[in-house]
Amino acid sequence: MSGRNKISFCEIKFIGWLLFLGLTYPFLTSGNTNQVAINEIAWMGTGTSSSDEWLELYNPTDQTIDLADWTLKAADGSPEIVLSGIITAQGYFLLERTDDSSLPDISADLIYTGALSNTGKNLELRDNQGNLIDQVDCSEGWFGGDNATKQTMERKNPQTSGNDSTNWQTSQSAGGTPKAQNSSGQEIIPEESEEPEETEEKLDAEGWIPPTIVNHPPIAQAGSDITALVNQEINFGAIQSTDPDNDSLTFFWNFGDGATETGEKASHIYLYPGQYLVSLLVSDGEFFDLDIITVNIYNQSILISEFLPNPQGEDENNEWIELFNQSDQVANLTDWQLDDQDGGSQPFIFPENTLIAPQQFLVLTRAVTKIALNNGDDNVVIGDGAGASLVSGQALNNVLVGTSAGAAITKGDDNIANGYEALLKDTTGSGNIANGNKALYDNRTGNGNI
Repeated sequence: MSGRNKISFCEIKFIGWLLFLGLTYPFLTSGNTNQVAINEIAWMGTGTSSSDEWLELYNPTDQTIDLADWTLKAADGSPEIVLSGIITAQGYFLLERTDDSSLPDISADLIYTGALSNTGKNLELRDNQGNLIDQVDCSEGWFGGDNATKQTMERKNPQTSGNDSTNWQTSQSAGGTPKAQNSSGQEIIPEESEEPEETEEKLDAEGWIPPTIVNHPPIAQAGSDITALVNQEINFGAIQSTDPDNDSLTFFWNFGDGATETGEKASHIYLYPGQYLVSLLVSDGEFFDLDIITVNIYNQSILISEFLPNPQGEDENNEWIELFNQSDQVANLTDWQLDDQDGGSQPFIFPENTLIAPQQFLVLTRAVTKIALNNGDDNVVIGDGAGASLVSGQALNNVLVGTSAGAAITKGDDNIANGYEALLKDTTGSGNIANGNKALYDNRTGNGNI
């Protein structure tokens, strides 16, 4: 037996036990389980508003999990949510869209932006290392929920794949079960069938009974929320509205200020500032659906009050543009654009919820906007989200600006060329001061600055 390895009886017995345990008790091997599961989705909103959408996560483990820098996002990029906070062991984590009013009696753990389409989404939950924790691929349509009754889409088993359509159900009650155990599902009551009085009369020559045609309600989609100005024409469209049966649809718009219009496309002009709720009613002649969006209307209140194209020192670090809100209400500049002359820098698009308080200034540096101002002739233009130009300022000329390093260009009297005049020094974020204590804001600004 020299040159060959000997295997003892004990070793053979031990290996046999391992094989026995592996075959008899496969559950002893490790398996993938969800640390956190996407547990309930209110893609249809609530009875108050279809915009009151919310999502719920569930932690089926026995440990508290830190969700910092986790992400929950749709494959098309909306919504794209960066999570924060903790989810307790066997606890729930509630996310509400836009504000904490989607579920007035329940506090949200996180507020997010971005709408869930009524036609479905592909949602992915990833941890802070980018590992896929859970997925619900409803890109071909939601697995459950009812837009007409506002019953939510509930998960049956958080440990079973979220991509399995049979693992989801429509909630038993309207509004679902936020931050609570999911229901037993929608109760299906079988219809009582009656024997036809004259069955033979309903049969054709081959004994076939034609099936009953069931009509389904349409799905209304009024589009996204809108921010615009007084006297600006706004175009509305219901092109995303659908009908499961491809029925012919009618459309009725209510613009929230007493005006209405019919048709798949509509336009409207608001004469006064304020927040308006615009509703779209879509009907197939038997059923209807309603969608509501918010339209915020502002006065043309934003001025380019001052800008510095030729600062002392490096232009890259010292150029700036100053805006002024001359109204008595908060101005929301979400998706507005700031730009210089055509062919110059790329436009700066204001991020979501950029606000200027009433009668206050906002100073934007070149480092933020990436807008490089020419020391000679140049324009500074600000426009609303629809691309409409509101106000602009123009540098005077090469001589004035080019020979006055550190002098700012400020909004001045109407009889000054272009309404702007050079200052000996900048007055960033405050009233403008000119040579000879001359007032540079006209009376409409509400400032008597000198």
